[in-house]
Amino acid sequence: MQSSAASIGNIGNNIPDLMTAAQQVGYGDAKDALQLKSDVTVPKELKASQVLVRNHAVSINAIDWKLLNGNMSIIKTYAFPHIPGMDCSGIVVNVGSSVGRLKVGDAVYGNMGYGNAFAEYVRADESLFALKPVNLSFAEAAAVPLAGETAYEALFQQREITRDSKVFICGGPTGVGLFGIQLAKAVGAHVACTSSLRNMDTIKKLGYNVTENISEVMKPNNDDLLVIDYTKYNFGEILHHQNYDVVFDCVGGQEQWESAQQILKPGGRFITIVGDDPHSNLTVKNIVTMGAGVINRKFWSLVGQEPSYIFHILKHDYRHLDDMRVNYIETGKMKPIIDHVYDFYNVKELHEMYDRSKSGKAQGKMVAQIIKD
Repeated sequence: MQSSAASIGNIGNNIPDLMTAAQQVGYGDAKDALQLKSDVTVPKELKASQVLVRNHAVSINAIDWKLLNGNMSIIKTYAFPHIPGMDCSGIVVNVGSSVGRLKVGDAVYGNMGYGNAFAEYVRADESLFALKPVNLSFAEAAAVPLAGETAYEALFQQREITRDSKVFICGGPTGVGLFGIQLAKAVGAHVACTSSLRNMDTIKKLGYNVTENISEVMKPNNDDLLVIDYTKYNFGEILHHQNYDVVFDCVGGQEQWESAQQILKPGGRFITIVGDDPHSNLTVKNIVTMGAGVINRKFWSLVGQEPSYIFHILKHDYRHLDDMRVNYIETGKMKPIIDHVYDFYNVKELHEMYDRSKSGKAQGKMVAQIIKD
């Protein structure tokens, strides 16, 4: 197992009683609902299966601002004040009595679930963490867990893609989309995606041979990454009858499903992580409407009238983080694209991070640094 001697000074008796942590004090925009407190109790008491991690960096996902705004309060509520955030990376500084996979001093990265990540110290079950990729900084590693795992599960767990697969990704420049492109390319699949011209540079940072030449559509080259500007073209019309195996929807909206039906082969799969209305609050009415739509599409999928419709929900498994680390990240086949690194100890920068995530203008992942690498 890997470990970091540089951070051993924070281990054992040197763990403080108080820490700095972000505090959600209600629902609303970041400037109203998010504070930074320096007198939060360090969660030092561990259950047998838990670890205590000294965070070096944390990152934000779209779900974080939705939880802060109260958009998802119907399925997840909090007692305030609450520490928000999901993704983090740091050093294990203490372990519970039954912890066997990780040890004190290990550099780790993980997904905390629905909160508690945005703090100097985090306490969680060992199963939420995996060893950090050795070729990533802590800031880079913090940008991986939720988005990387989501793409990994959607593409490899539903029905594994291979080098013979044709994969289309709606929202290539999104956090999940960028990882999806890399994972699909890593197994040799033909990959195409949507992007706007503004985000084309983000796609190019992945290092592939990017082509926007629509004439290449009829002769797909697995070495190229075909990018379709959705502000100019409807991918369903451009790729009509091209027999794609998978359409992976990372942006949402009914138009993605409608266009996907034009390009998927018989038995193809439409996998969405967003659904038809990505901008609405989750209310009872919206959940019922969404559920009815999913059931309707699944019915027609089963009777063979439409491609398979899959609404994917992340099922966290540290083994997925381990597999991404060993087979994709440390081999150079997958990397996070960082939009900006913020100062964790500046509350205005934390507010800016939330606001930029909500705006949809980020070109890659956003990270808040706690300890510089």
